[in-house]
Amino acid sequence: AALLRAALLRAALLRAALLCGASTALGCSVDPYCFDCPDGGADAQVLDASEGGPEDAARPDACVPSDEVCDGADQDCDGNVDEGSLAMVGEACGTDEGECIAGRFACEDGTLTCAFGATGPAPEACDGLDNDCDGTVDDGNPEGGRACGDETGDCRAGVETCVDGRLACTGFVGPAEEICDGRDNDCDGAIDDGNPGGGEICLEGTDACSSGALRCRAGALMCIVTSMPGRETCDRIDEDCDGRVDEDFDLLADVTHCGDCGTRCAADSARVACRAGSCVVAGCAEGRVDLDGRYDTGCEYACELRGSEVCNGADDDCDGSIDESLTPPAICFVAGECAGTVASCGRAAGWRCMYPATVSTSAAGDVEPEVDCDGRDNDCDGVVDDAFRDLGASCTRGVGACLTRGALQCNAAADGLACNAAEPGTGALETCNGLDDDCDGRLDEDVPEDWVTFTGPAGSVQMYRHEASRPDATRDGPGSLSHRACSGAGRIPWTNVTQPQAAAACAASGARLCTEAEWQSACETAAPTACTWSYATACTTYQGAVCNGNDRDSDTLRPGDQDAISPTGALASCYADWGSGGRVFDLSGNVSEWTAARAPGVNPLRGGSYSTPGAGLACGVDFVVADDSFLFGNVGFRCCR
Repeated sequence: AALLRAALLRAALLRAALLCGASTALGCSVDPYCFDCPDGGADAQVLDASEGGPEDAARPDACVPSDEVCDGADQDCDGNVDEGSLAMVGEACGTDEGECIAGRFACEDGTLTCAFGATGPAPEACDGLDNDCDGTVDDGNPEGGRACGDETGDCRAGVETCVDGRLACTGFVGPAEEICDGRDNDCDGAIDDGNPGGGEICLEGTDACSSGALRCRAGALMCIVTSMPGRETCDRIDEDCDGRVDEDFDLLADVTHCGDCGTRCAADSARVACRAGSCVVAGCAEGRVDLDGRYDTGCEYACELRGSEVCNGADDDCDGSIDESLTPPAICFVAGECAGTVASCGRAAGWRCMYPATVSTSAAGDVEPEVDCDGRDNDCDGVVDDAFRDLGASCTRGVGACLTRGALQCNAAADGLACNAAEPGTGALETCNGLDDDCDGRLDEDVPEDWVTFTGPAGSVQMYRHEASRPDATRDGPGSLSHRACSGAGRIPWTNVTQPQAAAACAASGARLCTEAEWQSACETAAPTACTWSYATACTTYQGAVCNGNDRDSDTLRPGDQDAISPTGALASCYADWGSGGRVFDLSGNVSEWTAARAPGVNPLRGGSYSTPGAGLACGVDFVVADDSFLFGNVGFRCCR
């Protein structure tokens, strides 16, 4: 139904618009549905849309009625403004909290106003009322905060504060009753005015003085006499009229009236004092001392006071004793032969240390560096015979195999050191063993070498019977000395050596490295049929156990095949036989051997080692070469000349 009414209303408005527009076009001035159709054709005023018209149509801009409200407009389209029953008009408004009074709403000039006797909030005042109607009386210290009171005399200003509906001056210190204290207690700008506390009679009249009354003077009550007092003298009379006799004279401490008027203190060479009514010596003149403590003798002891007693042959503290009760200073040596020495006072000579005769001292008695080698600490520095720094050091006598060892000890004269090593022995024949056998200070010189002579391609040649070893090599180790090469049976060969090092070791022995041709010639021997391997017999047939190669087990007690280096000449049949004792051992196997360089940096290895298969042990194998830096644990050498 509402939708139907809205649709009919829109249709009526449309028809009215068309009719009104037509009338305007004809210049009508009065129309049942229009007021004042001006030349411009715009409607200035409209009728109530509820009034009928042609075909009950309403104008599009007609007034649509609604409830009237207080706003200065005509909502109900009756031509009147804010009339009749208006929303909220007459309803209660405001609050009854505090000083406020509630009222009712009224419409005044198109505006809702709380009226009809209503009283609203006002600024809070200090009156004990809730003026701003917030439920709290005098909140926020209304009208307070201003300074109050003054700062005259003992008074102090405060601050106005709202208290119980009235402004009060809080923190203010006000006037008090004036008293005799040198202050303005009543805050009137005057101190001790009115003679506070005074007026009473304080002194009865006497022969010398009249009576007096209390007066406030300089913050204190004083007895003021009416007549002028006289000057007090020591005579048992009150001349100054203060009620006291001889009060200006301290008979207990006054040196001019000590114990009684007229008793004066005096003593010889002394400053005196009066103590408890008796004369005493209070000090002495320079160079004088009160030694006996008696007043009648004064400062009877002539002494120049220096202070605390010191060791100088004088009475420094002027107590009548010289150099007494002194603590010896720790100035003496107490180590070694000085043990137990304590400084003693030698009066004018000062402190001195009296050392035993075993201490090295100067003519003045001062400790000096020791010069005796006697097993004592003569200079008391905690070190025995420290002048002899090498005492106890190792020492030797003789050289080489004749050398004996001992330690340096004090000599018989106690003025130096001597070596206690035994007398050196006599020398023996020099051998190549890293020792000075003949005790001449040189090692392994002119030793009888173990050479084998044979005829090579270039004629007669001598070759080491055994692979070269270090001078101190043994059956169990290769040694470490490297000053020359040696040839001997039962030694571990010299390995881990480069070809230049091997050549230098041979040169130090008066020899050289063998050439490849010399080495091969020595290996093959001069038999009718040249040997293929360096065997004592059947040297053209490979025999795996004769020489120390890969096929020989170096330790038959352990399972498997072990390969290891052997001492020189350890294998009895591994040699090239040159007859008449001319046997050259281990040319095949044990260690590979350096020979002379073919060219710079091209160094041949011959003979094979303990890890080389049988074919590589043959005398004629010459294909292995290495540079000048190569070294290995299975590479050695032997020398020729």
